[in-house]
Amino acid sequence: MTLNFLGKTYEANLAEVAQVSTTQIGKYRGATMTLTAARVAPRSNLQLTYRGNRYSH
Repeated sequence: MTLNFLGKTYEANLAEVAQVSTTQIGKYRGATMTLTAARVAPRSNLQLTYRGNRYSH
């Protein structure tokens, strides 16, 4: 996905999010539902730039 900020375009580097089922059960407005947890994959090759200086996160 291509994004634009202050006249400069860049390619979005979105993290992948996986849903993992849990054994927890909750109620919402009287309906029983099973809860899920989100697991985000780490991004080790992220290169950031601030005012022309590059750094890693």
